[in-house]
Amino acid sequence: MKRFVAPAMIVLCLTASLGAVEPATSPAGRLWLVVTRKMFTADLKPLVERRRGEGFDATVSTLAADKAIASVKRRPSFILLVGDDQPGSQGENWYLPAPRRKLYRWRSVQREQFATDMLLGDFDNDLVPDAPVGRLPVRTTKQLRRLVAQIIAHESRQPSPDDLRLPAWGGSPGYNAFVDSMTTSMALAAVKTTSPRWIRPWMILSDPKHPLCGTPEKHAEMFTKQLSRGGALGVMMGHGSATGFYSMQSSGRGIWFTAREARKGLAGGPPAPVVAIFSCDTGNFAGKRESLGESLLMTQGGPVAVIAATAESHPLTNYFSGLCLLQSLGGGHKRLGDLWLDAQKKARLARNPLAERLLRDIEGKLEDRINVDKLRRDQTLMYALLGDPATRLHLPDRLRGKIRYVDGKWKWQAHRPTGTTVLHVSFRPSGKTIPKPRTSEDRADPGKLFARADETFAFKPLGRLGPSDTWSGTHATEGTLRLVAVGPGRIYAAAINLTRPTTRPAPARAVK
Repeated sequence: MKRFVAPAMIVLCLTASLGAVEPATSPAGRLWLVVTRKMFTADLKPLVERRRGEGFDATVSTLAADKAIASVKRRPSFILLVGDDQPGSQGENWYLPAPRRKLYRWRSVQREQFATDMLLGDFDNDLVPDAPVGRLPVRTTKQLRRLVAQIIAHESRQPSPDDLRLPAWGGSPGYNAFVDSMTTSMALAAVKTTSPRWIRPWMILSDPKHPLCGTPEKHAEMFTKQLSRGGALGVMMGHGSATGFYSMQSSGRGIWFTAREARKGLAGGPPAPVVAIFSCDTGNFAGKRESLGESLLMTQGGPVAVIAATAESHPLTNYFSGLCLLQSLGGGHKRLGDLWLDAQKKARLARNPLAERLLRDIEGKLEDRINVDKLRRDQTLMYALLGDPATRLHLPDRLRGKIRYVDGKWKWQAHRPTGTTVLHVSFRPSGKTIPKPRTSEDRADPGKLFARADETFAFKPLGRLGPSDTWSGTHATEGTLRLVAVGPGRIYAAAINLTRPTTRPAPARAVK
């Protein structure tokens, strides 16, 4: 007699690894407050109408930011600033200043203060924002019209499995051989173990000894190509300046990603996903020069939003922010500001003794012991969200179903969400490891070695089921089975860890 069984851990994995329903958060009744200058109000109308159509209470004010926030009857859920900030430009029609805060410094050459829009979202003065604050750093109505069109185009397009990708670029730490090796391993481990199970990572690791380095001179081209394909978001972590992200040294010169490379690789395409840059100064919209974050946002085909620091950021708190952002991707947040705020609140509390010992004093200190709590406080406030914090992301909802293990195989069935028309079935086998260069041919062709290493992250397509098919199947090998359902404007995902039971499991049951 056949026994139909389902290991408890399979059922739990099915539940835990799905994109959850948006928490708390139907837009209905949530206040979306725009603070801007009079010159921009007319060109904001398409975005205002869209937010109202979603159910937001959309309010536009031309008062100073603090007065605009004080004038509304309840706390905003999202605050969008439309205008730019540059010292000495107080007389310009586009001028919309950001608050400044004193920086907790660990090097004597650092600036004394930094711009912090996020401070406007701190309603109880505890230095932890209660609402996310974003900015469209525009100076002309033409710039604003293009950014508004880009936001609407991004939100309106049909989602696909490409939205479950994670293009990531880890720049060279450049400290010493031991620390560089450790941080490379930590970055890889964070992406592999912390990201939602449905994520398909793609990574550059700027370590010439690592297979995921590839050809350094092609890093910018590689990253923009992947970013243009789409993703849940793009992540960059490493050293940087106001105008560029540093990858590594190669053939005696630095490999940098600047606005020029961005325009070359992205211009003309559809809006790319949000990019978070964990690097010094790359989001400093209040400087004398256009920052890399602003340049990316202003590039046609560039990211729909950019998150980046307005000052020198610390490698330890950058690590925690990046780690917690990956965790928050699976938390069900559908609006960019909700996702970012959740990640930063998690990062304020995150602990990792190894990372703290390794990175706390790596760039020096001005006190006997660096105050990590002050680093965390500044981290939450110094990162600018360049874009609309209410931007809707193409993250998946929960795909429900049943799975059972019988006669050495898993039998699964997906419940079809209303309106969905196609189910993409794919699989990533367990036990795949990143290959090491073994021959002179491997070392001579880093591109091929990179491709083999990247393949270890891939989900191999198994089938595509349509509206008239039964959404069920059988699988016999261990690994991760991914089911992705798509319908007009919606995407649903389940990623199930298939591991053969070693003890007598519980009876099969539905996942709720």
